[in-house]
Amino acid sequence: VKITQLTDELIASYASVGGINHLDGTNLPSRSGIVSITSDLLHLLFPGFFDDKVTHSSELKMETALLMDSVAGKLEDEILKCIEHRPPNDGAQSNPREAARKLTVCLLEHLPAIRETLSTDVEAAFDGDPAAKSHEEVIVSYPFVEAIAVQRIAHVLYRSEVALLPRIMTEWAHQRTGMDLHPGAQIGHYFFIDHGTGTVIGETTVIGDHV
Repeated sequence: VKITQLTDELIASYASVGGINHLDGTNLPSRSGIVSITSDLLHLLFPGFFDDKVTHSSELKMETALLMDSVAGKLEDEILKCIEHRPPNDGAQSNPREAARKLTVCLLEHLPAIRETLSTDVEAAFDGDPAAKSHEEVIVSYPFVEAIAVQRIAHVLYRSEVALLPRIMTEWAHQRTGMDLHPGAQIGHYFFIDHGTGTVIGETTVIGDHV
């Protein structure tokens, strides 16, 4: 069997089997691109913890500025794709690029507040788990830290009604940590999941502080 014949058969299936094709439409958000952005955001939230080299205080401002600029550009592009992918009757934007830029700035403005909340989550884990020897151990080795960090990032985008992107972020974290935390869930301060593999927190969940 020649490759040309196999190609023809596959192309024919594109016509006969609909629903899993995305042809001649708007450019979909890039899963790999969003994963890269999410990883960079984790670096910004936990400087020095997710790097392969020592982060020196003297270089922190320059390195952070470079990473922020890179994240801003990539995030704006992915949010733009999400906006353009919306159905026509779902609040079409007159200037999608400007809307994407504003949403990007909104998320980046929230990073200090997200860091403050995550510090309470780390504290809750340290206080709640007798096996935890240090805050550093919690951040580096407890999967829930990555899961809740990604959820808190994605929640900001979810509240801003950005489609697709928040779900891709949290599903990536789900695959890595075994914890399925929907970006729509409202989760308070001092949150800790011990042995969280298989944990599912749905879209309409509301969790208070110290849980």
